[in-house]
Amino acid sequence: MKICIVSQEYPPETGGGGIGTQSYLKAHGLVARGHAVHVLSASWDQTEREYNDGAVAVHRIAEPTLCIPGYEPSTYWLAYSSAVACKLHRLHDSIAFDIIQFPEYGGEGFIYQTDTFKYRTAAFVVQLHGPLGMFAEHMGWPDIGSTLQRIGTFMESTVIHNADRVMASSHNTARFCSSHYDYPLDKIEVIHSGIELNRFSPRSGPADPRYPKLLFVGNLTGSKGISTLIDAVIRIRQQLPEIKVRAIGKGSEDYVRQLKTWIAAEGAEDNFEFVGYVPYSSLPDHYAWCDAFVGPSTYEPGPGNVYLEAMASARPVIACNTAGTPEVVRNGINGLLVAPGDAESLSGAILQIAGDHRLRDLLGSNGRGIVEREFSFERYIDKVEAIYLALVNENSK
Repeated sequence: MKICIVSQEYPPETGGGGIGTQSYLKAHGLVARGHAVHVLSASWDQTEREYNDGAVAVHRIAEPTLCIPGYEPSTYWLAYSSAVACKLHRLHDSIAFDIIQFPEYGGEGFIYQTDTFKYRTAAFVVQLHGPLGMFAEHMGWPDIGSTLQRIGTFMESTVIHNADRVMASSHNTARFCSSHYDYPLDKIEVIHSGIELNRFSPRSGPADPRYPKLLFVGNLTGSKGISTLIDAVIRIRQQLPEIKVRAIGKGSEDYVRQLKTWIAAEGAEDNFEFVGYVPYSSLPDHYAWCDAFVGPSTYEPGPGNVYLEAMASARPVIACNTAGTPEVVRNGINGLLVAPGDAESLSGAILQIAGDHRLRDLLGSNGRGIVEREFSFERYIDKVEAIYLALVNENSK
């Protein structure tokens, strides 16, 4: 098959989050099966270029330059969607893709799908990651009724309805999109993310006398729960004076500065380490370092790649009992679930994990077993490939 994966996020240049990771893994998994895979992604240095990422052909689109100062974010969404459409028209003329996959978030396929749906020769797939409508309803951004919310959700609804197949990474996201965008739930294929079992595997980390060592991986934003984790650790640092949190991920300079100021005011600088962005290839070393993974997102649309990575590394997971998280983190089996935003409950879970090595080992071992049975990368690619092949066969009739 000739496949094009459209995704603004694609590492290392623009892919620090789950969308970029999933796009990267899918592209490389499919190309390893012998398919020709192209990725259409963004370039933040305002240059358009093409290069090979292994056997994956990457096409970077220059960031659209808008002449209006202080433009509304949805204006950029429309401009970027237009740039995607122009590039796809040029590529499709010479490559004749069998499958073109778009994300719902950002409405990247809005213009191309709208203009070509009636005349399409490629099959259109939309991958649901976690839509803007979900953020507005459950995370308070953007404001409901704002221009971005109204235009952005219209774009998302349009790309979903202008698709030959819709895929979701969690049942939670599928249910939300079905209800919010009036799309039949039984037409959404739920395929949880897959993890490379060889890359993320149980192993010992470097010698480090600090204990317990907790790892956080995610964007440094309120919705990812980093402030709740800081609050929880400050509450128990007298009981666990050597506790260490390593936070991996990017955040705004102002927000990170506020977090560090708070930590310094509590005299807890030695208990926290902010690493910033870490390449995907380096993440296994950090999972090996930690005693437990803590990801207290207030609302996690999908299952969360980071939870699966920690599970594959045989590390217990502490997370929140909300949205798509319980689809992979099972309380008392491979991790502990607490209420979102509840620092006291999170403190208790950390103390429980830290004080019981048998529980810690059991949760970690169970997590590895669950990933091997249900969330292996090969199993994931098998399902994606089967859906794509079925679409190509339908198109050929």
